[in-house]
Amino acid sequence: MPTDATSDTGVRPSAVRLPVTLRDVAREAGVGLATASRALDPDSRYVAADVRQRVKDAAQQLGYRPNASARATTTGSTPTIAMLVSDIRDPYNAELVHGAIQQARPSGLMVTITGTEHVIDDEVRVVQMLRSQRPRALVLTGMRSGSASSRVALLRELERYEQDGGRIVVAGDDELPFDTAAVPRREGARKLVATLAGLGYRSIALITPDVDSTGVREWEAGVLEGAREHEVRLDQASMVRVPMSREGGRSAAAGYLRSGRPQVDALLAATDAMALGAMSAVREAGLVLGQEIGVAGFDDVVDADDVTPGLTSVNLSLEPIGRTAVDLALQPPDARRRLIVFEARVVVRGSTPPRPHR
Repeated sequence: MPTDATSDTGVRPSAVRLPVTLRDVAREAGVGLATASRALDPDSRYVAADVRQRVKDAAQQLGYRPNASARATTTGSTPTIAMLVSDIRDPYNAELVHGAIQQARPSGLMVTITGTEHVIDDEVRVVQMLRSQRPRALVLTGMRSGSASSRVALLRELERYEQDGGRIVVAGDDELPFDTAAVPRREGARKLVATLAGLGYRSIALITPDVDSTGVREWEAGVLEGAREHEVRLDQASMVRVPMSREGGRSAAAGYLRSGRPQVDALLAATDAMALGAMSAVREAGLVLGQEIGVAGFDDVVDADDVTPGLTSVNLSLEPIGRTAVDLALQPPDARRRLIVFEARVVVRGSTPPRPHR
């Protein structure tokens, strides 16, 4: 009787390699199963440094990969931080996510990303799904719009996630009752108008997102405050609400320039993406950008200084905000809500050169 089984084709099947388990790692490192588990948990503080290193070396040598589902069952969470972003294409969100990844990596955590399209109901659905996946923390970003009932539903889902042991942090506007690394949107808008006034700009028109959110309202409020303080005329009758995108900014600026409205010194857009679109519309209208009309954006993303002329914008410290959000998420919960507000910095470039005195 043959000792080796063969297939119908006469070929001996390859040996099946079983996955390496935590028990294999513990045996290789010469420690107990519980010690091996603690040693591979970056949050555990009760393992001697030499033991932790021995277990990590054994895991690497054997090619051990932790099972996220099993870890969630034993520890209550997976080693991930889930970020909810409104639009993954927006460089604003890319800066936040980059900062979060930089902060999460040293702690052995992975950042996952999911989109919500600025809609609260989408956030509710995503949080419901994430609760079953048990990420260690949720980081909410961006601007959100929706009804009062949708907002209540979101808060209810987030509170349930917290009750399950998860951490919630906001990297954005100060509008939810959780630890927040706040974007200085209102301060930045006010500073921008003050800076433009100092450069000789006396009349501005706004290109505003069609999203009814706290972030948009804060930006508008900051612009109004700056205009009042520095006697800058705001052409509110011409304020256009468009999609928060480059094409939205282009169409709004093109419509304004075709309308025959009173001449303004500058167009202010609520995001850099919208401002870049407005710059294209100015060129298409045959105007000299910066000389005949200025354009300013908001958030100072990576493209702002790569265009010609460079785009005047407001640096919101987005990457540090992303890092701080993860830092807050890694801290134990506190009875008092933590709020960290960053400073806005106006960056003047060629799209708004000084204007001659009139």
